[in-house]
Amino acid sequence: MLWFGRHESTGYASIELIAYPLIFGGGSIVAIYFLKRQFLQESLKDFNSGNGTWYSDILWGLILAVGYFVLFFTFRETLSDLLSFNPNQELLGLMLDMRQSPLLIAIWFGPVLWLGIGLYEELVRIFLLASFWKVHESTGYVAFTILLTCLIFGLAHYSQGSYGMVTIGAKSIIPAIFFYKKRRLMPLVYAHVLYDGVQVAMFLITYQN
Repeated sequence: MLWFGRHESTGYASIELIAYPLIFGGGSIVAIYFLKRQFLQESLKDFNSGNGTWYSDILWGLILAVGYFVLFFTFRETLSDLLSFNPNQELLGLMLDMRQSPLLIAIWFGPVLWLGIGLYEELVRIFLLASFWKVHESTGYVAFTILLTCLIFGLAHYSQGSYGMVTIGAKSIIPAIFFYKKRRLMPLVYAHVLYDGVQVAMFLITYQN
């Protein structure tokens, strides 16, 4: 998808930007499940083995989302003039189409945001981290794997330019450290959904045609 979006002049239509995260993200969630259970024969409790409750998960999600926004505004004030940013015109088009269609809004803020974006990306993150940490538990190794996953997530956003890669890579340190300390998946999903959802909602409300 990254290669296609970078090289094909036609890009993605709005319906594709709705369907592809569901297909690719949902399919990847299923693939990780079977990889974990059937191939590696490991417990899914690795993803949520820490102590916590549903309401503490929500609270931690809110706290993490606040941290994300603090970094967002900090990076915007300090790095926006130093690094290049490539705006996603296809996503802009989708958002404008969403303003005309309550159905698109419901689908994007529902299954796309929760499954195709939030759960998918955080599940990939903790699958990588949990797998790395089974190899060794030394502090230096854990720190290295956290930085490695941050690099991977940053590079995955290369289409957004150097600003997107650096800021997303740096922001990824927060969920990685949180998962190392708490071993809870859902706070990361809640924070991701809040962070992306609030930004898109504010755009839909404030953007002038």
